[in-house]
Amino acid sequence: MTRTALVTGASQGIGAATAKALAADGYHVVVHYGAQRDKAEAVVDAIRAAGGSAEVVGADLADHAAPFALAEEVTRLCGGQLHALVLNAAIMSPSAILDCPPETFDRLYAINLRAPFFLLQQLAPALVEGASVTFLSSLTARRVVGNVSAYGAMKQALESLVHRGAAELGSRWVRVNAVAPATTASETIKPFTDTEAGFAATVAIQALKRVAEPEDIADVIAFLASDKARWINGAVIPVDGGSML
Repeated sequence: MTRTALVTGASQGIGAATAKALAADGYHVVVHYGAQRDKAEAVVDAIRAAGGSAEVVGADLADHAAPFALAEEVTRLCGGQLHALVLNAAIMSPSAILDCPPETFDRLYAINLRAPFFLLQQLAPALVEGASVTFLSSLTARRVVGNVSAYGAMKQALESLVHRGAAELGSRWVRVNAVAPATTASETIKPFTDTEAGFAATVAIQALKRVAEPEDIADVIAFLASDKARWINGAVIPVDGGSML
């Protein structure tokens, strides 16, 4: 039986790397995108060129109805049986407490917290015994770095959701975990980390003195989806080069 996976926000960065890693492990991957269909289709093309199986689906998760429509479509595409769910889609905006406008907060909340909550809720019936759910948290959930207070607070809330999801779904042998990366050289971040100042700021807090690549994070997510991680549940795994030492 073909195993199926959904990776949200998979048109680039960690999401794209994760989709490719899961496809390499034999999953049929549903590659979700929010706005960049061309990039998502390029990910699917790369997966197929490597001998894997994938298809693309779009949904703007800022729309309150989108998680429900996406879950319905994914359930149909996977025949009602989902083996891996990677809730990666997120946006990061400047969001300091003293000057974050309500519209910025609301958009961060809709995409970063509301959407993964309801995607998990709506896709839970399709998750088979032994399925893996992985949230994408962040170093900012536990360390005050950058001008991203609202974003960091929502990532911390996601970590609480991991524990609650693990407890609620554990009786069905569905595991719920998270990975928490530090700064990673995705397409949107690489212009910063490629500068001398950006590189220095990134590695200054790390024990391992290089900038993470999306594949560094994706490989841990693929591990969590594998049977080798069958006894890991309710964990938030730092994948940050030793940034919390």
